[in-house]
Amino acid sequence: MKIADRARPAPRALPDGISPDEVTRATNRLVAYVSGRTDGDGAIREQCESRVLESALALALMTRTGDVSPARDRLLAYLRGHQESPDTLDRVLASLAVGGAVGRVPDNDSTLVGTLAQGVLGAAPGFISDRRRLMVYAVLTVLGCPLPADAELPGGGAVPTDPLHSWAAVQQASITLILAASLGVRNRATDTALETLLATDPGATVWEGYALMHLLVLHALAGTPGQETTVRRGLATLLRHQRTDGGFPFVLEMHNWCTSTGGLALHAAGADPVLLRRMAATLAAQRGGAHLRSLSRGAALTGGWSMSPIVAQNDVDDTSCALEFLQVVDPVAHAATVRDGTAALLAVQGADGGFPTYVRDASSEPCMTAAAVCALGPHPETEPQRAKALAFLADHQLADGGFEPGWSRSRLHSLFRVRLAACTAGPDDARTADMAARIERTVRETQNPDGGWGMQPGDPSDDVSTAYGLITLCHADAPGPVGAALTWLLGRQQADGGYGGPPDMVGPRPFAYHFPLLTDIPVLLAFGHVRARLLNRPGALQEAR
Repeated sequence: MKIADRARPAPRALPDGISPDEVTRATNRLVAYVSGRTDGDGAIREQCESRVLESALALALMTRTGDVSPARDRLLAYLRGHQESPDTLDRVLASLAVGGAVGRVPDNDSTLVGTLAQGVLGAAPGFISDRRRLMVYAVLTVLGCPLPADAELPGGGAVPTDPLHSWAAVQQASITLILAASLGVRNRATDTALETLLATDPGATVWEGYALMHLLVLHALAGTPGQETTVRRGLATLLRHQRTDGGFPFVLEMHNWCTSTGGLALHAAGADPVLLRRMAATLAAQRGGAHLRSLSRGAALTGGWSMSPIVAQNDVDDTSCALEFLQVVDPVAHAATVRDGTAALLAVQGADGGFPTYVRDASSEPCMTAAAVCALGPHPETEPQRAKALAFLADHQLADGGFEPGWSRSRLHSLFRVRLAACTAGPDDARTADMAARIERTVRETQNPDGGWGMQPGDPSDDVSTAYGLITLCHADAPGPVGAALTWLLGRQQADGGYGGPPDMVGPRPFAYHFPLLTDIPVLLAFGHVRARLLNRPGALQEAR
């Protein structure tokens, strides 16, 4: 995500009509805004906002267990406020949960379940389609909808053995028990699923800070005889994390992700080196993640970074961004940490050259592969592995120049990260150069008339997607699209220096969640790329303070 070391020489001037001082002032204001969100140790501890999916499941659980409390009243009010949401899935989930809470029986409409499932699958990578379809069935089932005719247990009802990371394994186990209760099935697979769920200790903790998974576990256990006490204790544990608006979040925290990506953006924009070193030291201390039992099947990434200190599940994205940040801030001080983290990253590279998100031998993903390439770029000894990874990216570029959905609703997210990965290629790598040119072409061709980009071609421009598009075109030659995008972003800055707009990050895919600062950070990174590639004036930030 940083400015690649081997980028082509920067143009010497901004596009016509763009004032360097205006760009610098906007950058400084955003630097101050993001810097102000760091704690004394340099960590960014942003809070995840409420989401309808978790909130609907929480209200259904409270209804199921007969909970009557002020917390339930606040939650009911939150969901009633989303019954007219423009988002179809949110609207249906809120209406079903509220209806169940007030005793209204939902329509016996299996077509609705199938329609929603197809909508979800259309926005998710193909390799998780069966898992996501069954998750939608399970969620709508606990909200009172009928099971579609094609409902079945994951894996056809067999005990699963495929390589799967901890979160997916717990999700799969929860879905197994929820669907098994509706189908009237009890077998070795359901017994194994129960063992997996109890291993998360749901009565005492929100496992790995994953509120959605905690709720799915409790719903699965609520349909299992003998688990009533665990469910009641688990609900009480969840209620400690109810947000002020009455709803519940996707996850409790993502401190490492916010700190590493925020740090990369601050570094690119020329922020205070003392702050950056403090952030890096705190991040370095979090390598390895929480010391919790792994429930992964297969060789999980270990020795890297998880999304937060309370999370054990290491992943390629967090590891890659943490490595990038430590390397640009102080590669000498963090040499041992970087060396060990790099080895952990390389250990999960697939035979196809790509990288998965979590577990070796799982499906490789373009966005994760691009993240790993950028992290490995400063290490000449990794050139063979990077060459294989870049070849994987070229192999998986779609006909329109894009890539399959990653961990963002925005098509531009994978495009900008692959474009930065391409900057690490050697000058004789013609295939990577062609891939980069196709990325630049599709980004130019999908730019909106107002200068910005939307999540998908034709969508209204939003701050995050426009930041991704601007970063991509900072590495191209045409100044006009860059000027239009920069003008659009400059006009969107808020009075406090920050930015807004719809969330783009998704989890589990394709459900969007929102940490507000994860909108500001990509915009700041985009300003950092403008600073490096276009301003081309040492000390420009200081001149306009």
